[in-house]
Amino acid sequence: MEVIIVVAILSIVAGGITLGIGFITGKPADECANKLKAALQNNRMTTMGKLSAKLEIRVEADGIYIKETIGTAGEASAKVNTTRIGDAGIEIKYAVSGGGYVDLPVGSSLEISFNRSSGAFNPLPGGGYCTEIVISKGSTVKTLKLYYLTGKIELQ
Repeated sequence: MEVIIVVAILSIVAGGITLGIGFITGKPADECANKLKAALQNNRMTTMGKLSAKLEIRVEADGIYIKETIGTAGEASAKVNTTRIGDAGIEIKYAVSGGGYVDLPVGSSLEISFNRSSGAFNPLPGGGYCTEIVISKGSTVKTLKLYYLTGKIELQ
């Protein structure tokens, strides 16, 4: 009888540890997705009020970075702000309208910009529109759904 109780207690503890590890490994992906959504929304507002603005999502060996380039009327050069939004080990891929998913390996980037008059997404440099950005680490997967006709961004 005592052995059954010990096995039951160990099973509960092991299940709790497994669940806790899942939450710990997924938190960086959740934070990265939230920061990326905020940066995209901020870039959209900046674009609608400035001459030009674009956002580059870049994957480096030590983490995920966003580079915001803002040019305003009367300035000879653009302002560039680079911010780290995620840790190493976070995986990013994106979907292109009319196509499949594209992985962003280390050293690559995704450039997103908005239309100044409507706030809608501009086409990607290679053509098509970015419709989703998927951020994952461990068992946690966060999806940013991008509505390219309106510029709306939804975190799922």
